Amino acid sequence: MPLKHKLYFLLASLHLVMIALFASHFGEWGKAELPVIKAATCIGDYTGSNNIFSFFAPGLSDQPYVVYATKDSSGKEHTIDLKGNSPDFTNRINNIYGYLTLEEGRSIFSASLAQFVLQRYPAADKVRVAMVVQKIPNMNEFRNGKRCQWHFWFHRDFEKNDAVVTK
Repeated sequence: MPLKHKLYFLLASLHLVMIALFASHFGEWGKAELPVIKAATCIGDYTGSNNIFSFFAPGLSDQPYVVYATKDSSGKEHTIDLKGNSPDFTNRINNIYGYLTLEEGRSIFSASLAQFVLQRYPAADKVRVAMVVQKIPNMNEFRNGKRCQWHFWFHRDFEKNDAVVTK
């Protein structure tokens, strides 16, 4: 086997080991100050093996993203992005956002998300739930130079006095 193939094999094996480590919640094992663990975490950050998917999956699914814009009675506006401190929260919220791509569930889920934001920000009188979707090309499109692009999907406005949003 040529040296080049041995190197590729070694790198692929290292990547799979890193995926297995991070899939088993390696970062939560403790002793994060050890140099070996710091190096492994750094490698995971650079290679992407520390995330839940750890691979490029063309054409598998589009990536939804939702932004909330609130407005209070004085006209002051805030843009809110629901982000958590854990990969599990991010995965769960992205699953919910995926339901917003379905026409039949959009009104219910957007109203529920608007209610959550209005409860979290009591000074807000209005909220806009806006969704963009990152379109991911399939493998043939990717090989022909097409890359991921963001597209506006929908928006819906809610006020505190709407029957859907009030408690």
